[in-house]
Amino acid sequence: MRRLALFFLIQMGLLWPAGSAQLEVDEDVMRGIEDTMKSLDSNVSLKAGKAATAEARELAELFAQIEAYYLRKGDAADAVLFSRKTHDLAAQVLKSVEAQDFDAAGDAVSLFIKSCKSCHNVYKKEK
Repeated sequence: MRRLALFFLIQMGLLWPAGSAQLEVDEDVMRGIEDTMKSLDSNVSLKAGKAATAEARELAELFAQIEAYYLRKGDAADAVLFSRKTHDLAAQVLKSVEAQDFDAAGDAVSLFIKSCKSCHNVYKKEK
C-alpha cells in the first residue's frame, strides 16, 4: 500500500525523486509558451503539420508540468483547472494536426488562446 501511495504522489507531481528537475512557472516560461503558441497558431494556419505537431506536443507537455506545479503549490485550484483545460486543448490540437484536420486544430488553438487569457486575467500580476 505504501508503494502505491508513493507511486501516486510521484505521478501527480507532488513528490519527485531527488535530483529530478521541476518546472518553475515564471515569466520566462510563460513568454516561451506565448511564443510557441503564436508559432503553433501560424503553423496550423499554414497547414505545416510537422512543426505544428512538435509545438502542440511541447505545449501539452508543458501544461502537464504547469498543472503539477500548481498542485504542489497549493491554494491555486483555479490555476490547476486552467492548466488541465489548456493541456487538454493542446492535446486536442495535436490529435487534429496528426489527423491533418487543420480546421479543427485551428478551432482548438483559438480555445487554447482564450484559456491562457482567462488564466492571466486571474493570476497575471500587473506591473
